[in-house]
Amino acid sequence: MAASGGFAPRVRRSRTGARRRSWPYLVAGAALAVLGVCGATVLVIGPRANSLTSLASRPDWVLAGALPSSGDFPADWGYGLSGSLRRRAFSETTASSTAPQLGPRAVYGPTQCTKVPQLLTHSGAAMAAELDVDRYTQLIARGARIWDWPATGESDEHGPNAHFEISVVPDGSDRIANYLDWLGRCGSYQVTNYDFNGRLKDKRLATTVLDDHWTDNAVVAVVVTRTFVTAGSDEPPATYRVSYYALRGVILECSVYMENAADRELVQRRASQTVQRLRAL
Repeated sequence: MAASGGFAPRVRRSRTGARRRSWPYLVAGAALAVLGVCGATVLVIGPRANSLTSLASRPDWVLAGALPSSGDFPADWGYGLSGSLRRRAFSETTASSTAPQLGPRAVYGPTQCTKVPQLLTHSGAAMAAELDVDRYTQLIARGARIWDWPATGESDEHGPNAHFEISVVPDGSDRIANYLDWLGRCGSYQVTNYDFNGRLKDKRLATTVLDDHWTDNAVVAVVVTRTFVTAGSDEPPATYRVSYYALRGVILECSVYMENAADRELVQRRASQTVQRLRAL
């Protein structure tokens, strides 16, 4: 273990030619053991997954086991898994709604869109585990990943990548409903970003299109395509496909920044498989 209290620190590099190590899947369900006791065979059956039990009661490392392994992606993709072995205590009413203050906050407009509903904080005690995969070809030193904290997908990108995150969010389905309500009024909004010294960094137009929304007896899901256009810049728009899945006290987020359709579809399949593994816990 490289860091106290954490597991599998994130490595931002290509793993071409490196030995692939798959993160073991931790599957909650019927565990079958055959024990020899005095010549007798004893079957020990583990407890069945309880569809009513909050996933927030599961240790972070168990939730992390539901995320894809390195073997679920091509060998030349970078892979990094990180999280805490022990979840820190946090207030359910505040831990998932306050983003870390890394500098002057972004300013939003127009007036009716100034408060972007925040589904996750991307840090702190609420975050159980996160996984990054990428197609970078060299070592990358990244700064603060997200500027526009409420709207996942606002970052300095160095190449195709995807981000998975599992966070403890007791009111996940309500947050998604609130986000959809806001999205109906603010499909487009402006965001003004500032650097750490308070100087203007850039102005961007964010446009979000609702691609899918579904619910069943356990999961509430929403999939959007979010595009950022920087004013006065020759850079092409940055487009993200972002999925949120709320189930039993957690939210799984999958944000994909990849132009290749086959790559996007692969990542989306891995997100769907993660949801199924979370269902089984």
